[in-house]
Amino acid sequence: MTTTYKPIDRTFFDHLKALADSRAGVRLQYYTDIREFITQFATLKGLATKGEEEYLLLASGEEVRLDRIVRVDDKPAPGYDEDYFQCDIGPGA
Repeated sequence: MTTTYKPIDRTFFDHLKALADSRAGVRLQYYTDIREFITQFATLKGLATKGEEEYLLLASGEEVRLDRIVRVDDKPAPGYDEDYFQCDIGPGA
């Protein structure tokens, strides 16, 4: 399933770049190209542009298209507010 890339908010891009530059380990949530919702812990490696699309590079070798990211750690991507994550709250929250 291919969808047209939608450039992300530059403030969120700058946040991702700072995390990637520091090779941070984060809890990453995103949708795959077949709309699977993935939650994983990953070490960020960098950012890359391929044609018109921008990607977050993971140390594992995976590439996540930036407009498919839902949340990094506790920071929701633009377009997702805290209500979107109500079912993701753990015990004692």
